[in-house]
Amino acid sequence: MVEIKEAVTKKEIKQFIKFPWQVYKNDPNWVPPLIFDMKNRLNRNKDPFFEFGEAVFFLALRDGNVAGRVVAHTNSRHDEYHNCSEGFFGYYECLDDDEASVALMQAAEDWLRSKGKTKIIGPEHYTIYDEICFQVEGWDADPPSPVVLENYNPRYYITQMEKTGYKKEIDWYAFKVTDDTEIKDVFFKIRERVLKQGFSIRPVDLKNLKSEMEKIKRIVHGAWADNWGHFPYSDKQFEQIAEGLKLIVDPRVCFMVEKDGEAVGCSVTFPDINPSVKKMNGRLFPFGWWHFLRAKKKAIGLRTFLFGVLKEYRNKGIDLVMVLDTITEGKKVGYEWSECSLVVENNKKMIEPVLKWGGDLYKTYRLFSKDL
Repeated sequence: MVEIKEAVTKKEIKQFIKFPWQVYKNDPNWVPPLIFDMKNRLNRNKDPFFEFGEAVFFLALRDGNVAGRVVAHTNSRHDEYHNCSEGFFGYYECLDDDEASVALMQAAEDWLRSKGKTKIIGPEHYTIYDEICFQVEGWDADPPSPVVLENYNPRYYITQMEKTGYKKEIDWYAFKVTDDTEIKDVFFKIRERVLKQGFSIRPVDLKNLKSEMEKIKRIVHGAWADNWGHFPYSDKQFEQIAEGLKLIVDPRVCFMVEKDGEAVGCSVTFPDINPSVKKMNGRLFPFGWWHFLRAKKKAIGLRTFLFGVLKEYRNKGIDLVMVLDTITEGKKVGYEWSECSLVVENNKKMIEPVLKWGGDLYKTYRLFSKDL
């Protein structure tokens, strides 16, 4: 017998946060989330999502023991931008227990119907720019662990979604290059041509991070306006991103393209700190902080997280220049591979240049949906 309960009390929230350790106890590839970060993300007074979204946290209990969890949530900014009434689920974790899975998703669907929603999409950890999707391909990829800020899940989650009536909404791709990837001479010639046209490229200036983030925000909102699921970041969301940038970004592989003093393109790339975060087992203390401080220095991989070129400056080779500099500068300072992700499957303008410079589509992720 499965009971669905809303996680409200401190004890229940703790159960919600700690449950994944039960799901992944024998999985060497799982990267535990930081517990203090999860507490903040579930705190309606701290996470910027709750400025425009509502959420409810569900637990599935079998014989009094947690068998699954899920968050059902609404997003007024998404609905206003896309003129729709859609709901979402995220933070899904479940044992290999179909009854618990069905009960969890039924609770999420019922709650969203009560909010007037006509469709449910997920997993999204609140927004399209948080951790999203279930991995559906690339289980034997190298690295097998998720890269920084990527989701990870057991393979049986895909079957659980299908059994509860969910179908593919849209796929997202992760591309990878290594230090063995051949860079064709034509890309260096394209770089020279772009610079001769009056464009310049420079590293992101962390000493003037506030100003840089305003430029990045303007580019992202302009470049991504027509992307699937996009809606403009709020100011507090971008402030949250800036705080994260200060902790882990390597400015040597983050770039701003400018013309006549105006920023027209940007690329933000993180070192993959997950191998070190894994050793922290969710805690900064007593020794987790040591792994965190060493994480950036020990990273051998990269993930390009934010990438965009303003519409009026597309098809000029700017995207190729940023990719080329990320790869070449990354090699110079010792990184062994780089991932560009997640790229939605219908974003041909992004996929084509990635494939041109030798990117290997090595993992596929999927959003699922169901009409309510």
